[in-house]
Amino acid sequence: MTHSEGQAQRLAEGITRLPNRHGRDFIEIEHPLVSARISLEGAHIVRCIPTGQKPLLWLSPQEPELPGIALRGGIPLCWPWFGNQRSGPAHGIARTALWELQEVVVQESGVHITLQLPMTAMPHQLPDEQWKVRVRFELAKELTVALITTNSGKAEQALSQALHTYLPVSDITSCQINGLDGIEYLDQLTALDEVQQGPVCVDEEMDRIYHGAIGTVEVCDADERIEVTGSGSRSTVVWNPWQAKSRRLSHFPAEGYQQMLCIETANAGADTRILQPGETHTLSARIRRRV
Repeated sequence: MTHSEGQAQRLAEGITRLPNRHGRDFIEIEHPLVSARISLEGAHIVRCIPTGQKPLLWLSPQEPELPGIALRGGIPLCWPWFGNQRSGPAHGIARTALWELQEVVVQESGVHITLQLPMTAMPHQLPDEQWKVRVRFELAKELTVALITTNSGKAEQALSQALHTYLPVSDITSCQINGLDGIEYLDQLTALDEVQQGPVCVDEEMDRIYHGAIGTVEVCDADERIEVTGSGSRSTVVWNPWQAKSRRLSHFPAEGYQQMLCIETANAGADTRILQPGETHTLSARIRRRV
């Protein structure tokens, strides 16, 4: 991407707002500790590369980044419902809504960026609900994403959501996922409840919701580990589309399943939250590499 693709707007030292050649706006972050890129549409971080490290996130090499379409990779925000729990777009309205930039803070220790979902994005899909929603990105040698939701209405409201994190792996068949041993999960492909025995290894399509206060999930990949540590969550989704589904997904290479794995920090299924008027819930995930 070059500045010739659109009119760049400098927001702070090393922080630029820049549309791509299709007119989709991104915030470009270049800091001594990290390089990153966030789409204002969807409040969707698509790149985070701590200095001297490999990327923390996977983005499909076939993603065209067109306006009005959810991006394939990075960390899509599923809000205020997960999957098809309600009528309307899959995973809610946040992924394709245009978010507003609220705050940019650049420090020696890293960058903090906060976006807010405007009230005008909600009435059509959520006519009977009132919410205040922000997402905060903390970018440095690791990445933390916090989705902060307040019930600003006068009645209780249901909330299910997820930070749908796509992680890069060198070869899915050689990866091992730790931190889920003994945890009960719902296999969404069979609708059966199971209990995890030992580490998770992916050798077929996988779509599981693990239930419990899980903490850190570790993906062991060759000589490296990626850790995803959730907060405000009692459900973690492990997803890989495998061969057949990869061919049906938009903007997804036929063999793309070999280089990605989703570990999603969520409030899904039985972990759906009921927020009382004025109540705030924060769902967050910290992603970092370990050698």
